[in-house]
Amino acid sequence: MTDGEILEMIEKGELVIEDFLDSNLEPASYDMRLGKRGIVSHLEKQIDIERERGITINPGEFALLTTLEKVKLSDTVAAHIGLRSYYARKGLVLLSGPQVDPGFEGILVIGVCNLSPRKITIDYEDRFCTVEFHKLSRAVKRLYPGIEEQAKGEIPKVDKDYLRTLEVESLSEMSESIRQLSSSVGTLTTIVYKVILPIITATFVAVVVGFLKLIIF
Repeated sequence: MTDGEILEMIEKGELVIEDFLDSNLEPASYDMRLGKRGIVSHLEKQIDIERERGITINPGEFALLTTLEKVKLSDTVAAHIGLRSYYARKGLVLLSGPQVDPGFEGILVIGVCNLSPRKITIDYEDRFCTVEFHKLSRAVKRLYPGIEEQAKGEIPKVDKDYLRTLEVESLSEMSESIRQLSSSVGTLTTIVYKVILPIITATFVAVVVGFLKLIIF
């Protein structure tokens, strides 16, 4: 939909965006702001983003982010989620399913991963994702059943449990392991050149000199 069509659907009640801001309406999408709750993979508890005034995602970490806005889609509207290019250029990657089905109601829970070598911080209420809305040619026969927690503005338990079961070594940990390995290799190389190689060279020279003495005398 265009910006005008989005406003028209809102006026008709076929699309609801709570806490709507005119300044967030783009030519063919609406920018969602970072909401009150979030989770990063290295922590066991939910982060109060409103109190902390933002959330930081370390290199290689996974995170669940929520939108400040709640949306409600009628049986003739679907949506598509994408990251704002500003954060995509920083190395943030969208992991969650991009489609929002007709009948959905609640906050959006966005799964992301920081694939950059640097920390990425998103401030509370900052625009971090964008949503395109699509008008369907006819009403769907089955509405999305919905998740009660999202309707209440909370992160679903199933999403929390999944994030906490991620036990793979993060990219940041892998980078640190590689750095330590590189450092160890460097130290070993130094030892070889400064200690072992001179010993081998001296031994070789001594053997050659001794052999030559036997031949000459």
